[in-house]
Amino acid sequence: MKKMAPVQGLTLFFLMGLVLLTLFFRGQIPLWHSLLLNYLLLTGLLLALKLSRDRNVMGKMGRPLYYFSPILFVILIYESLGNLIQYLQPDIDPWLTQIDFFIFRVHPTLWMEQWIVPWFTDIMSLAYLSYYFIPVVLIAVLYLKDRMTEFDRAMFVLAFGYYISFIGYILFPAIGPRYAMTHLYTIPLEGSFITDFVRDTLNALEHNKRDCMPSGHTQIVLMVLFLAHRYEKILFYIFLPIICGLILSTIYLRYHYVIDVFAGAGLAIGCVMVSPRLHQWWSQRSTQSGVS
Repeated sequence: MKKMAPVQGLTLFFLMGLVLLTLFFRGQIPLWHSLLLNYLLLTGLLLALKLSRDRNVMGKMGRPLYYFSPILFVILIYESLGNLIQYLQPDIDPWLTQIDFFIFRVHPTLWMEQWIVPWFTDIMSLAYLSYYFIPVVLIAVLYLKDRMTEFDRAMFVLAFGYYISFIGYILFPAIGPRYAMTHLYTIPLEGSFITDFVRDTLNALEHNKRDCMPSGHTQIVLMVLFLAHRYEKILFYIFLPIICGLILSTIYLRYHYVIDVFAGAGLAIGCVMVSPRLHQWWSQRSTQSGVS
């Protein structure tokens, strides 16, 4: 893998881990054949992209595809987890609920019912939705400015963060308070068509429902905030209020327990401390192997 670009090698390493995990637990996974085939196809696609890049057969039109391909792999791997995580071990929602109650002496999502109003629910829904655009905006700006060193580093750091959060989902499966505590809520999260659109769209698109612990929304946007502060200060100041609202929305909209948010914040700190150093080490190895 040292002959691959760092983010490609990282993706290949994670795919290999998922292949081994699928094979080890194949007796528990009903669709393990198709899941294994999916991971092997993704591995083939990853190697094909590298080969095409090495032989310069993609041309200028293929350049963006190559550089932005890690986004595609993150999305496809995340979606595949819906056919994996639920069969490995029971959900830990009861534990997360108890931890939240132990810390706050109330259930935070229940306590927040007193603040629910339709217009604020719409704002929180839009803030929550911004998660899917904030990382892309940062790396797109770096790419358009042709700051490829920073682009490559930011892409690696974010991919590392995503894969770490995926490992968390596998180790600590949870569906979140919106499902686990639905019988306790007395006030519905009603808004306008905005809230309905966001909720229905995400429910339809997200095949993996066990993505609560840690809060990937919190982890990734805090990592983006760190990168924006380092590389694009204007984006940092634009993102800051949006991200504050986004983190609040994870609790208000009942997607996460507060302990999920704490875990996501902790992982964000750990990832931004480790991943840049890992990227530097991997880049040096790749350069020595003649990888551009």
